Amino acid sequence: MIKRIVIVHTDFRLYWPSRLKALNAYIKKMGDLDLSIVEVSGKGSPYSFDESGMDNSISWTRLFTDKKIEDINPKDIVREVTKKLDEIKPDIVLAGAMAFPAGAAGVRWGVNNNTPVVVFDNARLEDVPRAWYIDMIKKSLYSCVDAVLIPAPSHDPTYEYFGFSKQQIFYGLNCIDNSFFKNNTANADNPGLQNLNLMKPYLLALGRQVSKKNWKLLINAFTEIAEFPEMKSLNLAFIGDGPEHDELVSLSGNMLNKRIFFLPFKKQDEIVPYYTNAEALVLPSLYGETWGLVVNEAMAAGLPVLVSNKCGCSETLVKDGKNGYKFNPEKPDEIENILIKFASHTPAEKQEMGRCSEVIIDEWGLKTFCEGMWKAIQYVGNKKKSKGSLIGRVITNVWNGRYRPT
Repeated sequence: MIKRIVIVHTDFRLYWPSRLKALNAYIKKMGDLDLSIVEVSGKGSPYSFDESGMDNSISWTRLFTDKKIEDINPKDIVREVTKKLDEIKPDIVLAGAMAFPAGAAGVRWGVNNNTPVVVFDNARLEDVPRAWYIDMIKKSLYSCVDAVLIPAPSHDPTYEYFGFSKQQIFYGLNCIDNSFFKNNTANADNPGLQNLNLMKPYLLALGRQVSKKNWKLLINAFTEIAEFPEMKSLNLAFIGDGPEHDELVSLSGNMLNKRIFFLPFKKQDEIVPYYTNAEALVLPSLYGETWGLVVNEAMAAGLPVLVSNKCGCSETLVKDGKNGYKFNPEKPDEIENILIKFASHTPAEKQEMGRCSEVIIDEWGLKTFCEGMWKAIQYVGNKKKSKGSLIGRVITNVWNGRYRPT
């Protein structure tokens, strides 16, 4: 009988507090169940600018409160996670990706204590090319996992490749609190938001300024067509920072602060006005965008979305001509054509595209996350624990994972 459920991960920042609060409420409606949360550290995330705290209404443990995740030895992480799981003695373990120490520890504990494990992950084969033997090792490790929660059916091929059956795959991982971004209004005349008036109307380019995001190609494309009749009244606004920031500013040339604008990172409670006042979101990532949660945010705020077909969310969330467009990020001409095509729409057509975004994203809110996780919990709770392959069990007991910030 299921009584205690533990969810363990590297850190529960940004989108996770609202997910966990919703999940805790959801499972308590389903019975006399306890959810415990175990995170390694709150400091090791690329999103450490977000200061979301722990929810005191839930049993929430942060193991290393004063250390960044990259400064902690994986063996120490596995040891401390194991000690905490020994203390809680869960009936089911929900664990993050096994590539990281917390996920590796969760799966190991499940194997050694005959306890079912659900892994949540959004990786795709095409995003992280590996040698064949690495995939074989990962298949062996996954044989010890009882179910997996992934973003959407678009990710099925990866997890079927690693040995999961259709019955073991559940959906809803990359869902956010849509209500946070929906129906929020912002007055652009607010003194703290005067830069909005300078930028409007603008396409929003939000995210870390790193090479895989492909911002340089976006600037080049925008610059090339900026004086086209359809584009003359449309600007480009970047929000974020990263190692390519100075290069992007320089690349903007004489359009800087005239047609191309740069603002620093904004916390979630600061970003909503910039969505509200944008014409559309543009995400031109080349690789490594396993999903792209800024697309969820923008759609919840009622924006059309122009998204690279390399982004994991594009197949599920972007309906060409209805709520935006997909494009090949490796083809500058295609990016230019999509920008012009979108700019050519009337204000009424753009507004309808935004409404369509809201309808689509309503299917991918916190309720979907909770339902997907609960279905996975029920599935593993009603089956015998997977023994896994012999090789898998051996590797599980020596693999400590590693932290690789993106």
